Amino acid sequence: MRLIEETLSIPINSIPRGTTRETFTIQMKKVLWDIPDADFSSEEGTLDLDIIRTEYEIIVRGFLDAEFTVPCARCLAPVVFTVTEGIERMYSWNPDMLSDPEVEPVSHNDGTVCILDPVREAIIFSLPAMPLCKQDCRGLCPKCGINRNFEECEHGFEA
Repeated sequence: MRLIEETLSIPINSIPRGTTRETFTIQMKKVLWDIPDADFSSEEGTLDLDIIRTEYEIIVRGFLDAEFTVPCARCLAPVVFTVTEGIERMYSWNPDMLSDPEVEPVSHNDGTVCILDPVREAIIFSLPAMPLCKQDCRGLCPKCGINRNFEECEHGFEA
């Protein structure tokens, strides 16, 4: 089985019928993630996939092992997170299955199954709603902008 790294696409003709387990090492900076404020701390990530191919469906399940950095919601310091959510998506070219909103159509135009969206979703769902560098982060002073975790200022705002 092959993976086109930049788009996280798998050529359909490289997926054998039945169940296949594959591990891919991907260069995280090569993929066009389109996730605002996220930067990858890991140069490489490991994508472990179980793929089931039947006559009309392709089911993709797996995990991405990688770390990414986002700014702290209070002080903007970088915070490193690990991807914790799994990946799961069903693709089909059976017209009867395509009425299900959980099923993605298989496009034969480029001959691939793109798994970028479910992997991106796993990354986004792994991110806390309010990422903090530490639980008691005091944030930036709204008047002068100093990081109150390291300095005090004359404005005396409380977190």
